[in-house]
Amino acid sequence: MMPKQIDKLPATKLLLNLLAQTGKAVIDFIEFSNDIQNYQRMLMPGNLEQVREFKKFKEQLYLNKVLNNLKRTRYIQTHRLGNKLSITLNDKGKTELLANKLKCAERYANNSNTVVIFDIPEIKRSLRRQFRQLLRIGGFKRLQQSVWISELDNYELMVQFIRKHKIQPWVNVFVGNKFLHLPRR
Repeated sequence: MMPKQIDKLPATKLLLNLLAQTGKAVIDFIEFSNDIQNYQRMLMPGNLEQVREFKKFKEQLYLNKVLNNLKRTRYIQTHRLGNKLSITLNDKGKTELLANKLKCAERYANNSNTVVIFDIPEIKRSLRRQFRQLLRIGGFKRLQQSVWISELDNYELMVQFIRKHKIQPWVNVFVGNKFLHLPRR
């Protein structure tokens, strides 16, 4: 950061920036001390490049393991394009990603709740079952048969999902904060 820019920052942002830089330095130091413990035989003079190569190799092995796990659980599809590997999320992976985003959303500050009401017809039974599963995995609680509620601010995520899958004739989402009773936690 340039000295002129520091003068313009409020004290809180300056303090947060300083804390972030200090945190990064601490993490780098801890990583360095772990490297010394784990690779002390390799840390002879002139072997620093070997340590870097070994760490890169271990990271590559870890990434390959994660990639193979995602392929095995059918969350991703991979395609070779010449020497490059193309990786895409399939529908199952996208649903799992959405469920994780729903679970990780921030809580409402004013005790509001995201409410999902749906009446998906019997003809679309599998869609209804999948939608309930998404709500359950996403951290929603059932208030009534087809009324689900979450104290997390995931209204926009649900709206995007409903529009993308064109189920708005059967599903409604809103934010509310006055309920006679809420589901047990």
